[in-house]
Amino acid sequence: MLNSHKPGLFAAAFLAAVTLSPASPAGERKGRPWTFEDILLVPEVNELALSADGRFAIYSAEIADSSAKRTRAQIRIVDIRARTQRSIANADIAKSLKRIPGSGDWSGLLDIGEGLQLYRIAADGKISPIVKNPDRVAVGKADLSVVMGGGTPPHEIGILAYDWSPDGQWLWFSQLKAKSGPPPVRFDDAVTRLRSRRRSSIEAEVEFFLRAPDGSIDKIITRPTSDRMAMHAGGKVIWRGDEILFRTEAPDGTPGSVFETLAWNRKQKSFRIISNERDARTLTMLRGPRGGALSATGIGAALDLVENGPGNERHHYGRFAFTIGDHNYATSLDGRKTIIGTRSLGTSRYGLALVEKTGVREITGTGSLTKCSFDDQLSFAICVEEGVSMPPRLVRVDIARDATEPIVTISPRHDEIAPLQARARTWINRNGYKASGYVLYPREFRPGTRYPAIVITHGFDADERFAKAENQWNYPAQLFAERGYVVLLINDPSPYQSADLRAAYSAWSRGSGPPDPETVRRLIWIEGVHSLVDAINELAAEGLVDPARVGIAGYSRGAQMVNVAITRTRIFSAASSGDGGFLEPSGYAGWPASYDPVYSGSPMSEHFEQYRRFAPSLNAVKVCTPVLQQVAAASPAQAELFDALRAAKVPTQLTYYPGASPASDETHIFHIPSNRIVAMRENMAWFDYWLLGKRDTDAPFPERFAVWDRMAANGKPRCGTAESVR
Repeated sequence: MLNSHKPGLFAAAFLAAVTLSPASPAGERKGRPWTFEDILLVPEVNELALSADGRFAIYSAEIADSSAKRTRAQIRIVDIRARTQRSIANADIAKSLKRIPGSGDWSGLLDIGEGLQLYRIAADGKISPIVKNPDRVAVGKADLSVVMGGGTPPHEIGILAYDWSPDGQWLWFSQLKAKSGPPPVRFDDAVTRLRSRRRSSIEAEVEFFLRAPDGSIDKIITRPTSDRMAMHAGGKVIWRGDEILFRTEAPDGTPGSVFETLAWNRKQKSFRIISNERDARTLTMLRGPRGGALSATGIGAALDLVENGPGNERHHYGRFAFTIGDHNYATSLDGRKTIIGTRSLGTSRYGLALVEKTGVREITGTGSLTKCSFDDQLSFAICVEEGVSMPPRLVRVDIARDATEPIVTISPRHDEIAPLQARARTWINRNGYKASGYVLYPREFRPGTRYPAIVITHGFDADERFAKAENQWNYPAQLFAERGYVVLLINDPSPYQSADLRAAYSAWSRGSGPPDPETVRRLIWIEGVHSLVDAINELAAEGLVDPARVGIAGYSRGAQMVNVAITRTRIFSAASSGDGGFLEPSGYAGWPASYDPVYSGSPMSEHFEQYRRFAPSLNAVKVCTPVLQQVAAASPAQAELFDALRAAKVPTQLTYYPGASPASDETHIFHIPSNRIVAMRENMAWFDYWLLGKRDTDAPFPERFAVWDRMAANGKPRCGTAESVR
C-alpha cells in the first residue's frame, strides 16, 4: 500500500523563532511561484571581464535553449556607470573572457559556427578572429571524439586555452591535434583502460604555442590528453620576466601523479624545471605578495593560510575559517597585492580575501561573490552575487571599503519569483562530525506543522548559490518546496574538520591507504549516512519534518550516498539515485585505482568478502525503500543494482535518458533541456507517489503508474522506520 500519513501538529516555539537567511527573509516581497522552466532557465555565468578603463564589463550567461537541444551562451556588455547592459551575440559556447592588455577590447573562446576559436570582442560588440585552427577536434560523449569530462556537451575545439602577456604583445595558446594514421595496437594497461568504453574515441594530443609580437609562432611542447593540467589548465600560466611558468602532469608509477612546474624562456627558447608536487589541489598557481605559492592547510574550524617561497621559506598569515581555490584569483600589476577566492567552512558562502605582506582582510557580500574580475590595482571588482534565494546579479565591490552595490540583474525572469525561505544549518552527527547545508522551507510554511521532506546531497556542493545543477541536478528543489516539502541540501562532513577524515579522503584520492579500507568506508560513506539520518532526526525533534515521509536524492557522488543509505537505514520512504553506480563490483573494471582503497582490490579475489558486506547491490535484500535510478551512462553497475533490487522485490525503476543523436550520449550533468525537464517531472511524480500517495497530473510517463501500483502491491512491504544506521 502507498504511504498515507496526516501531518501532526506540535508546539514548536523553536520554529516560530527561526532566523532566516538575510538573503531570503519571509515576506520580503511578493511575486510568483517557481516553475520547472524557471529551474531550467537559471543562467550560469562562466566568466566576466572588466575593460581596461573599468567602465565596461563583458560576461556570458549560459541558458538552456530548447530549440538547439543544449545550453547556449548570451554574450553581454555592461555599462557600469549607467547600470545598463546589452546582448551583443549568441554562441554555442563562450568562455575564457579576458581583457587584452594595452587595448580597450576583450578576447574570448567562442563557438559561433566554426568550433571553439579565439576572437577579439570590441566595446561596440564587433567580433573578429585572433587565432583560428581549421583542424578542429571533436570532444565529448560522442563517437569519434576525445573524452573530456562528464559534463562536457559534444562540440569541436580549434583553440583549447590561451593567455596574454602583461603587455598584451605575446600570446600563449594551446590546441588539440588528432593523431594521424590507423588506430594503434594496444597492450596491457592500454587495453584494460578500454573496459568501460561506451563510445568509440580518437587519439589526440595537446600542443602549446607562443606567438611573438611580430606574429611568428613557436611550438613549445606537446602533451598527451591524459595530462589533466594540459587539458584543463593550459591557459593558467605565470608571466615572469622572459619566462612563462606552466604545469604538466605525469604518472610516476603510483596511483597518483607528479605535477611539474616548467618555465619556458621565450628568448633562449629553453625549459627549466621550477618545482614538482604531488596531489595538486588547484589548477591555478596561486601566488602571494611575497612571490611564493599560497595554500590553506591544517585541520579544524580555521585553516592556516601559508605562502611557500623558494627553499624552506614559509610565511604564515594566520588562521581563517575558509578554504581557497581557483576562482576569483588575481594579483595587482606591481605584485604587492593578491586576491584569493574563499569558501566559508561554516556556511559554504563564497567571498574574497585581500592578501598583502601586512596581513589578510576578508571581503564578503550579502550572498556569495563568484566570477569576479578586478582592475589592475585591485581597488574594485565586478562580481556575480547570488544566494540560495537570491537570483544572480552583477555587483561592484569596493575592495578598500568592503562595500558592494548592485549594477544589473542577470535574469529578470527570476527576479519575478517570490523568494523561498532558506536557512543555513550545521548538523553534528552522533560521532561529532559536522555537516553543513541549507533548509528550504515550504512556500506556505506554518510553524507547528510537520512536513514531508526531501534530502538532496552531492558531496560538498550545498552552498550559498542559486539553483545550481552541480547540487540539485535534476531534482527540482524549489518545486518541492512550492509543493509543501521541506528540502534539506546537505553536504558530506568536511574533511578539514578531522585528521582522520582528511586521511580517508586522501587515500581514496591517491588510490591507496593508510587508512585501511574498512576505515575508509566508515569515514567517507557511513559517517555521511549518519549525518543525513541525524539531521532528519534533529529536524523531526524540532517538529519540522515528518520522519515517516522522508525521501533522499543525489546524483554522482550523491548517488553513492543514496545507494549506501538505503542499505543501512530504514528512515527513507523513497529514493532517487542519479547517474551513479560507483561501489558496485562491476565498476572495478573502470576505476580500479578508486576501488582499491575502498575494497583492497578486485571482487574476483580474496577481497570479495569486503564487497559482500558493503556494495549496495550485494545488500539489496536489506533495502526497504522504493528506488528510482535516472541515468545517462547506462553502465553495468547501474544495471547491477537494478537487477539486485528487483530480485529482492524492492520497488525500483531504471530510466535511461538518451543523447541528442544515436551517435552521442547525454552528459553527466544533463545538457539537453528536454531531458532535464522530463527528469525533473519524473522525480516529482516519484516522490509524490511514494511519500504522499498522490498521482502527479504532470507526470511525464503516466503509464508507469500502473507499474508502480503493481510494485507497491507485490513488492517487499515497508520495513517500518529506524533511526540508526547499520
